[in-house]
Amino acid sequence: MKLAKLVTAFAVLTFVGLFLMPTSLETVVAQSSNVDFDIALDHVALSVPDIGQSVAWYQEMFGFKEVRHTEEPNGMQTALIQRGDVRIELFQLPGAAPLPASRRDPSEDFRTNGVKHFAFRVKDVRAVLAQLQAKGVKVVFQLRDYPGAAFAFVSDNAGNAVELIQYKQSGPVR
Repeated sequence: MKLAKLVTAFAVLTFVGLFLMPTSLETVVAQSSNVDFDIALDHVALSVPDIGQSVAWYQEMFGFKEVRHTEEPNGMQTALIQRGDVRIELFQLPGAAPLPASRRDPSEDFRTNGVKHFAFRVKDVRAVLAQLQAKGVKVVFQLRDYPGAAFAFVSDNAGNAVELIQYKQSGPVR
């Protein structure tokens, strides 16, 4: 059990360190790059067991709206949901395997390669957590509060980890 706590502590400290990085260092990293094009995150994609339930969950919990829904002849369904500039593409495939229990716990999920979670930047993480908990949302990683950022993880209706993060004055608010 000590190893699990050590891995979790290391992951949290590494994660938080990214948000405490001084702006000047970020500028130096950007200027030293040989990449001459801009990028922006377009969307996050999630495979879910019931697309209708997931669309409804993200609408109720975070205010997303469904902007597209398609069904393929092979039974696959996709939906694009959006709130402002944030877009999530949902997939439902017949016979898809459920999310393993280890992927539902952010501390354990670091032990598996691949995408770990996605995050919503919020202005008041405590207020958002209180609202979501009042609606029955499960907190899977308790609130951590550091000088540059405060964050916690909740689980969506399909078990996917969703981070809620509040940057403080020293954080990279854009």
